[in-house]
Amino acid sequence: MKSGKCKFLILFFLCIGLLESSVFADTVTLTADGNSVVLDNGIVRAAINTAIAQVTSLKYKNFEMVSQTGWRTIYFSMTTEAGYDKPHHCVYSIANQSSELVDISCKKIYKSGDLHAWDVDIHYVLQKDMPGLYVYAIVSHAVDYPDVSMGEWRMVWFLPHDETDFLLDTICVDDLRTWKMASYLDETSAEATGIKEIKKYTTGDRKGKYDCKYMYSADLWKLGTYGFTGSKNNLGAWVVFGSHEYFNDGPVKNDLTAAAGTIHIYLNANHYGGSGFTIKNGQSWSKIYGPWLLYFNNKNGSDECWADAKICALTEKKQWPYKWLACGEYQAEERGTVTGKFIVKDKLKPETSSDGAWVGLALPEKTNGNWQFQGKDYQYWTKADTDGSFIIEDVRPGTYTLYAFTKGAVGEYSKDKITVQAKKTTKLGGLTWLVPHKGKTIAWEIGTPDRSAAEFKHGDTDYYEPYLFGKFATEFTNPLEYDVWKNDWQKTLNYAHSPYITGQMWKWRINFVLDKVPSGDATLTLALAGSQKANLQIYVNGETEMLTSFYPDNSGGNALIREGIHAKYALHYVAIPAEKLKKGLNTITLGQASTDSMGNHIMYDYISLELPK
Repeated sequence: MKSGKCKFLILFFLCIGLLESSVFADTVTLTADGNSVVLDNGIVRAAINTAIAQVTSLKYKNFEMVSQTGWRTIYFSMTTEAGYDKPHHCVYSIANQSSELVDISCKKIYKSGDLHAWDVDIHYVLQKDMPGLYVYAIVSHAVDYPDVSMGEWRMVWFLPHDETDFLLDTICVDDLRTWKMASYLDETSAEATGIKEIKKYTTGDRKGKYDCKYMYSADLWKLGTYGFTGSKNNLGAWVVFGSHEYFNDGPVKNDLTAAAGTIHIYLNANHYGGSGFTIKNGQSWSKIYGPWLLYFNNKNGSDECWADAKICALTEKKQWPYKWLACGEYQAEERGTVTGKFIVKDKLKPETSSDGAWVGLALPEKTNGNWQFQGKDYQYWTKADTDGSFIIEDVRPGTYTLYAFTKGAVGEYSKDKITVQAKKTTKLGGLTWLVPHKGKTIAWEIGTPDRSAAEFKHGDTDYYEPYLFGKFATEFTNPLEYDVWKNDWQKTLNYAHSPYITGQMWKWRINFVLDKVPSGDATLTLALAGSQKANLQIYVNGETEMLTSFYPDNSGGNALIREGIHAKYALHYVAIPAEKLKKGLNTITLGQASTDSMGNHIMYDYISLELPK
């Protein structure tokens, strides 16, 4: 059987007519009539338009959980340089049917003239007694298809509302962003702003506040679930992930989650510097995205619904990979395990440990070995235990590169040629990372290396507020003076270094004292959590002669305008000649010289000065 076609576990139908139905007592029923298919297990009833792979109705305990307003249902879409497209001219089939579940397929097969040269196979699975609907998608490219690129690839779920309010009115993303949303009536009367995605409420409890879908963005791998609850009806609607292996760009990839009346599932997440990829004519390729669960609950209040959704996420994670899915790309029965112990040794910062370090496997790529820009294949990541021990489970057989990074250290560890075999454990033993440094002592540090600007002002409180950058000119001085001996970057330094005012460079002066002039070059370490069209200028002890300037690596993603706390990580070292420094008070000035837009910025992860002795 060709890869990309799921094996039938139990086959009941050899042909599909215009009308068919299958009924099991106290199990799952399937009813099909033309392009309309209904799955029902007595708890959840899903109506699907198989020609376009859309869920047009999804009822839980007779509550409609999908918008009934035009095209705003549950659908998939893809956007590349070729344009925007949804699955269409899909062929319907039953992939699996038993007394325990029904799995239906809606497969769009590429035809000449289609916008994107992909086969897209959308599956919906309903199980006995399950208060939710599983979804997965297989995207494939045949060897004789034209070149095609992957850009934005997502599923969108619009939630129901009446003329005044949403059925579910409380958003739940994480501990920072869980609150009652504006009503549907407030949404429709909100004012537009100069940024099309941002609106300002003029009525209701959130009157005067801004709202934007990007303000709910988060690191996808950190979320087992997100969604909505209803404060009046005690209902909850959630997307739940048993794994994140199919998402692009690794464990710190951030993108959209939920927003006003909407749940997003970004499978190839293109915001915040998200990467795409291209499959060429002559290449055969396929990838399975999912399954994930559209989950419902009914508890005593929003808090209990939210807590139950988190428990559901833990349960789904334990069950991954799902034994009920027998599919060539999924390989549930063929996966292996990698174990080891990640040991961090930092001669200049001996307190740095591997406790909670990210350790992962990604396939090496000839064109770009940076896992931050890999979405064509799967990635497998876990968090190390307190002593650095790690277990990466459920890995497809293959040869990988192992990567690891930890809080407190810049850069990352890597080890090539890690071979994973089916149903076997690869024991790596101890893996020691000698954290590299350019100098022999650290004169001073600013921030904590963790690939985020969260430790700076606004970074862990309200960075997600739209138009927050409009307050910088009244909140901070220009130049901004920072004295390293005060060690108060949380209060003094902003989470983003952008134009102070459009057209004006915002200078940051870092003041520090040296006991003596170093005997050789010092090194300024700049670990960046993200940047956008930024031109970083660096001055030492005077601002008439620039030491150097550069545009940071891995730039892009528009994180400041999109209310993010990071985009893509980059690491830069700048050598400072000894003759530029002096005994006593010194100043390094950082200037972000791209001032034509408030969105041009740098988000610092960590800054330090290392000395040769």
